[in-house]
Formats: sequence, structure tokens, C-alpha cells
Amino acid sequence: MSFKILGGKFNFGVNIDDMWRYAGLPDPPSTVIPFLLTKKTYNGRFGLPSGNKKATRKYGPRDFTDSLISDENKHDTKKLAKELTRFLKESRIDYVRCWFPWNFFEPNIGDAYRFPLDIFVNEMNEAGIGIIAVIGDGYERFLPKHVHTGNIDEYNKSLIKSSTAIVRHYKDKIKVWQIENEPDWWKGHMLAGWRSGWIWLHERNQEPMLKALAKVVREECPKSTIVINLASSGPKVKWDMYAKYCDIIGVDPYPSYIKPNMTDVSEIAKVSREANKATGLPIYIIETGYPTGPHFFGFTEEHQAAYVASACKYATSNDEVKGLGMYRFSDSYWKSFPTQENYFGLLTIQGEPKLAWHEYVNQINKAKGNLHRS
Repeated sequence: MSFKILGGKFNFGVNIDDMWRYAGLPDPPSTVIPFLLTKKTYNGRFGLPSGNKKATRKYGPRDFTDSLISDENKHDTKKLAKELTRFLKESRIDYVRCWFPWNFFEPNIGDAYRFPLDIFVNEMNEAGIGIIAVIGDGYERFLPKHVHTGNIDEYNKSLIKSSTAIVRHYKDKIKVWQIENEPDWWKGHMLAGWRSGWIWLHERNQEPMLKALAKVVREECPKSTIVINLASSGPKVKWDMYAKYCDIIGVDPYPSYIKPNMTDVSEIAKVSREANKATGLPIYIIETGYPTGPHFFGFTEEHQAAYVASACKYATSNDEVKGLGMYRFSDSYWKSFPTQENYFGLLTIQGEPKLAWHEYVNQINKAKGNLHRS
């Protein structure tokens, strides 16, 4: 069955962050101290369970496939994609949301385009797992060399060209596109060291960039759906402006980011209702999650599992919400900042399910038995 983002039923997804793994490309440098220090990412082993077993490393043995990625990061991307789709289908996941980083397709401005995610896209299509592809995300680790981040006009000129090539290439296989990422939170991304360049400091640059990306998608893939996701909520959010350029508003609530004891996330329902009321558009909880570390802050696996259960409860009980995407699928050898960013995975860096993964699968099975929206 093909994925329909607004097909009448509630959709459950996961966010895959480390897409370089599935493209067969090197990991980007890890961020240690924003603006001051980065280091080469250590590559380690990664494998997926051979069955969607309930046992975890804490509570019993578990069967694994052979390691899909060696310490040298030499791997078969087709085998990895096949194992991923098998695992997701066993878990009844409806879709994946994933980056389509600019520098995957154009490493240096002016290079001939390449398309290293073809295998990943084909395998997802064959398995009937939907893709929400994120294009135009201006994170530093996703940008090609020599791109101009000091002038919005020059930046958009290059962005339009590359985005057109990407959407045109995948338009028959991807029908949902997210444009940029949390444009309302660009300054926050800069403080964390995720973005760099003067263009991200000016709020006025949001609309021309979103308008340009939306135009690309509308012209190249007219029957597709556009998502814009936002990190903020409240009266200061320019809901009307964002709504002009999308079909779905995505919200990214993280109420527990600095509150490790907050696992009852009723805020999800509040933020979703606010976004729906302000725009009249369907709502997806594009990403939300809870980290399992650092432990000295009070983050634990048990809390993460409780958070997942609560997120599923509030998301599925609100009619304006059409889907939920947990961030993120697995931890990564690539490291980010702040530190808790490195612990949001529902699987460990080696592919072992945490307690929250099993809770998510349980919630999905429970919901798909109870929801009758189709």
C-alpha cells in the first residue's frame, strides 16, 4: 500500500538523521564546541535486530543480523536499506522523515549533480514506506562548499537550482516535501553551532527562501504535499506567512529538553490545536522526542519510554493531528551539541532497540487496532 500523508488514517513515523549512512557517504565532522572545535567522527559498527523481538540488552539476549556497517564504515547500502525497510515494516512504521542534504547531490557549488539516495528511495518505495524528504535545510553540515551564506539573493539562486534538480529527479517516487527546517528557529540553530552565515540572523529572509522552495516543488511535482515545520508556538509566530507556502504545518515540541522529569506531554495537544486554529491546516507532529542521556542530568531510558507513550496518547486523541514522527530512529557516531542531542535515538548507535522503541511499537499496534479513520 502506498503512503498517503493525508489519506484518512493516522500515520506513525520516525526521523532518520544520519542519512550519510544510507547514501554510502562519510560522516560529517562532529561538533564538540560550537564555532570553536570540531573533530573527525569515529565510525563504529551498526546492525539491526533480525526480528522485532521484545527482549533488549537489559532484559535478555537478542538476535542481530551481521553488522551492516564495519568499523571502517564500509558497507553495502542496498543491504542496509533492505534491512531497514524490513525492520520498519515489522514495526508497522508508515513513513520516514529524512534529510536530503544539498551537499549529497552537489558537494561543491557548480559540481555535476549526483543522486546517492536512489537505492534508499527505491527500497522505501518497494516496501510501501512513505518518505517525507527535507530539502533546503541550511545546516552547516549539509551545505556544499563555496555556497554563499552572506547574501540571501546569492544563496537562493544556488538553492533553487539544486532543489529543482533534486525534486525533478525524485518526483515520481516522493510525494511529500518538507522545505527548510524550523525557519522560525534559525538564530537558535546558530547558537548551537548548527548553522553559520549572516542570512540566518535576519527574520526577513525566511519568506523569500520558503517562497522559492515552495515554487520549485509546485512546478516540478504539482500533485505533491508541502510541509513547513516550526519549533515555536504562541502569538508571535507568523502563522499566516508560513501557511501560504505549505499544505501541512509541522510542529516540533520538545517540552522535556531541559526538564528530564517531564514525561507527560500534554503540551503536544495544546501546540497542535493552536497551530490548527491559526492556519486551518492539518497538523503533523513532525518531530518530538526525549533523550536517554546524559544520565547526570536525570535523563533515562525509562523516562524516554514513558514520554513516547504519552506522545502517542495525546497525538492520536486529537483530530487535528494526522501523524506523529519520533525523533530519532537511532543514535549516531556523529556527535552534536548540546550534549542531549546525542541521546534521542530509539535505538542505540549500534542498532539495539531501547525501551522506548518497544513502547513505540506497542503504541502503534494498539492504535492501529483502535483507530478507524480510514
